[in-house]
Amino acid sequence: MTNVIPVTHARRDLLRLVDKIDRDYTRIDITKGGKVKATLVSPEYLDSLEETIYSLKYSLKDIKKAEKEIAQGHFVTLEDLRKDLKKRIKNAR
Repeated sequence: MTNVIPVTHARRDLLRLVDKIDRDYTRIDITKGGKVKATLVSPEYLDSLEETIYSLKYSLKDIKKAEKEIAQGHFVTLEDLRKDLKKRIKNAR
């Protein structure tokens, strides 16, 4: 859950907020003039977001290609895969 607090409260309670973020793995949005201007997050949370972005950045092309292939009917069902595997195992004996 995101906590939203004004910058004046964040300034006053910064040490408590840092402890809360570390303890609860949460984020805190800080407002100025009623608009969110900054967000406090733990380093682990930020690392997780950056890893997700990196993964998506380099996987998006493959994901779009796979979606196109599925839409065109170019896929193997689990049932067909099982049948093929059984056949290969049988022929290998």
